[in-house]
Amino acid sequence: MALAIATGLGGVGSASAEELPLYLTLSQSLTRDSNLLRDNNDRRSDTISTTTVAAGLNKAYGRQNYQVSASASRNAYSDNNQFDNNGYSISAEVASEIGSNIKVTLNGATSQFLPSFEDQFNRNARNTERNRQASVDVRYGLYGRWSVNAGASHSKVDYRVTEEENKTSTSMFAGVRYLPTDLAYIGLTLYRTDTELPNRRLVTTTTVGEDIERTSLSLDTVWQVTGISRLSGRLGMTSEKHPQDRRRDFDGLTGSASWTFTPAGKATYALTWVRDTNNEGGSTYKSSIGQLYSTNKRLTNSLSATASWQATSKVKLNAGYTHAQYEEDNDLQLGGVSPISSSEQTGRYNAVSLGVSYQPIRAVGLGCDMQRYDRTQSVFSRAYDGNTVACRASFTID
Repeated sequence: MALAIATGLGGVGSASAEELPLYLTLSQSLTRDSNLLRDNNDRRSDTISTTTVAAGLNKAYGRQNYQVSASASRNAYSDNNQFDNNGYSISAEVASEIGSNIKVTLNGATSQFLPSFEDQFNRNARNTERNRQASVDVRYGLYGRWSVNAGASHSKVDYRVTEEENKTSTSMFAGVRYLPTDLAYIGLTLYRTDTELPNRRLVTTTTVGEDIERTSLSLDTVWQVTGISRLSGRLGMTSEKHPQDRRRDFDGLTGSASWTFTPAGKATYALTWVRDTNNEGGSTYKSSIGQLYSTNKRLTNSLSATASWQATSKVKLNAGYTHAQYEEDNDLQLGGVSPISSSEQTGRYNAVSLGVSYQPIRAVGLGCDMQRYDRTQSVFSRAYDGNTVACRASFTID
C-alpha cells in the first residue's frame, strides 16, 4: 500500500484549537485506504484528499460564556470520484448564570458529511448525511452539594440516498446530582427519547414508518481519584420499544466507563468501555422480489485503549487499540407471519493504530497515523480488513 504524504496548511490539532479563545485554522490531509468500501468482495484502494478551513470563538463575558465554531471541507477521491463531497459543521452554545444558583445552557448545531461505508447497504452512491440539533439544559444548585437539572433536545437526520433511514428524535431528561467531596459526584438521570422514521419499511405489505420509544434510568459518576487518575462511568436500565416491530424490542443494561491515567506528565493512558444498542439503524428490510422480510437488532460492547507520550516539547507519539463485539438477532419472515427462520450472530471489529505528531512552531502542526482494521461478517456488515495511512499538515492563527 502506497504511503500518503500530506502538504499544505492546517491546524495544530482540533483539540488544542478548540481551547483557544479565537482561532482560524487551515489544514490539508491525504489518506490512503486499502479497502475503501469496507467489503472484501469489492476491494477498492483509494487516496482521499481533505482540505479544511475552521474558525472558532470561545469567550466569557461576565456570567455568560459564548462558544461558536464552524468548519468547511472538500473531500476528493482519486479513483472513486463519485464519492467527492463537501462537508461542513457549525455549532454554537450560550451558557448563562441567572441569579446565584441557576445556569441555563442553549446549544445548536448542523453538519453534513459522508458517513462511513461500514454499515451502509448502498455503497455505490454518495449517501451524504445531514444533521441538525438543538438543546436546552437548566441546572439549579451551582455551588452546594446537591443540584438538579432538566432539559430537552431535538434532532433531525437526513440521507441523500437512503431516505428510509431519515429520522427525527425528541428527548427529555431530568436528574439529580450529589457531590460527596470536591473531587467526585454521583448523579441519577431519567431519559426519554422518541424517534420517528417516517420512510422505514416494516413487516407488513402496507405499513411504512416506525416509531422507537426509549426510556433509560442512569446512574453516573465522575471521580478524580488522584491528581493523575480520573474515573467516570454511567450505568443504565434501558427499555427500547418498537411498537410496529416487537422483535426489535430491548430491555437490559447499557452504559459506559472510562479511566484516564497520567503518571508522569509526559505519558497519558486511557481505557474506555461502551455498551449500547444501535437499533435506529440496520432497519427492518423488505425484499423487492416478494413479501419476504428480515428484522434485525444489535447490541454492541466496545473496549478501546489509547496511550500517548510527549517525547519532546515538539514530538508526540500515540497508539490505540479498539475491540468491538456485536450481538445480533435476525428473523426472516414471509408475509408478516411467524418467522420462517431465526438466527443469532456475534460479530467483532478490531483496529490497531500508531501515530506521530510534530509541532515545530506554535502555529504549525504535522503528523502521520497508520491503522490496521478488520471485521467479521454479520447481519449489519460484510466481512472486511485493510489498512489506512494518513498524513496531515496545519496552520493556525490565534
